[in-house]
Amino acid sequence: MDNFFDMITLPSIITFLRFGLDLFLVWILFYYLISIVRKNLRTLQIFKGILIILIVKLLTTALNLKTLGYLVDTVLMWGAVALFIIFQPEIRATLEKIGKANLSAPVRSTMDTAKKHYILDEVTRALQFFSTNRVGALISFELNQSLEDYITAGTQIHADISYELILTIFYEGTALHDGGMIIQGDKIACASAFFEPTTRELSPIYGARHRAALGLSEVSDALTIIVSEETGNVSFAKNGELIRIPLVELWDRLAKELGWEDTIKEGK
Repeated sequence: MDNFFDMITLPSIITFLRFGLDLFLVWILFYYLISIVRKNLRTLQIFKGILIILIVKLLTTALNLKTLGYLVDTVLMWGAVALFIIFQPEIRATLEKIGKANLSAPVRSTMDTAKKHYILDEVTRALQFFSTNRVGALISFELNQSLEDYITAGTQIHADISYELILTIFYEGTALHDGGMIIQGDKIACASAFFEPTTRELSPIYGARHRAALGLSEVSDALTIIVSEETGNVSFAKNGELIRIPLVELWDRLAKELGWEDTIKEGK
């Protein structure tokens, strides 16, 4: 016991505190970065890949794995150049988010049951009209991952959701009908948004709207609704899948996918 207390000296205490501060600052840095990139799936995938490579590098150094360490060093040396070339838009977006980031939690609007009912009613009525009259439409609901980059690139509206406005946006005579509409919370955030189409092979029965919706579902958790101009069929795109939805189930399925089951329980 005496030897233990003899080892506790001022330099050892300072070294221990420095080590603890170092770990704490690294933890803060990772938490800060994850809080920034977690709402964009592409950026998050890049961050996870870098993190895995760094972990492997630490293991190869600690276990003295020379061959694997050489491969990791090669990846780090040339991979950094390839990373900046291939993912330049995502890296730029991440750096912009870091510069604009606020450490406080984002404030999101809360909607009561009546508001959810209203949104479901207005959107469902519009989709039924489009389906019956063979009007093509593409509507995306922002969920947990931000669609701000798409909103900024589209024609920003930030208007209340209404049946009449949705019909006007997708009316073929308007300049906004070509592209996607994004609903953010209880507002129509933008129209004429461009979604990078999927690169997967699809049946010829699926057109540009379906490909765009699938492309968005592959890089975000958004729920995207497609109305086919040729058939009038209504489909949901989420998690890289297309699901055809019968009109009679549209209201309920939309409420379920949005996580608004409480609205269903309250009754229409």
